[in-house]
Amino acid sequence: MTHAFPPQSDRGNITLLSLGFAVFAILLILVGAAVTGVHLDRTRLQHIADELALDAADAMDTGAYYTGLAPRPTSEAGIAVSVVNAGRVASSRLPGLEAQYGMDGVTLVEVTSLDGHTVTVTVTVVVHPLFGSSGWLPLGDITLTATASARVH
Repeated sequence: MTHAFPPQSDRGNITLLSLGFAVFAILLILVGAAVTGVHLDRTRLQHIADELALDAADAMDTGAYYTGLAPRPTSEAGIAVSVVNAGRVASSRLPGLEAQYGMDGVTLVEVTSLDGHTVTVTVTVVVHPLFGSSGWLPLGDITLTATASARVH
C-alpha cells in the first residue's frame, strides 16, 4: 500500500512544545507571585488596622471622666471613648506603623465609635502587584481596605 503523503519528520516540533510549556510555567510563577504579594499586603494592612484600633480605644475621654461629665463605667462598658482623641491617636500612630510593616501610602479612612465604647478604624492602601511593576502588567493597581474594632472594658 502506498501513502498519498510522504511521512514527515517530527524534527523541531518538540522544541516548540517545550517552549510553550516553559512560557506557561513562567506565567504561572509570575501570577502566583503577584497573588502572594497582594495577600501579604492585605495581611500587613489588617495588622495596621488592628494596632490602630487598639491604640484608638485607649483614647478614653479621661478629662470628662475626672470632671464627672462622663457616665461611670459599668460591668458592660468602661469609660467612654472620645472619637476626636481616637482619631488624633490613630493619625499620629499611622506613620510609625507604615514604617514598621514596610508599607507606603496607607490612608486612614475613618475612625468611628457607634456606642462610645467600641472604636472602629478603617484604613486603605493602593498596591501594585508583582513587585510594583504595574506599568507592564494588565492587572493594574489594586485598592485594599481593612477595618478593625476594639472595645474598651
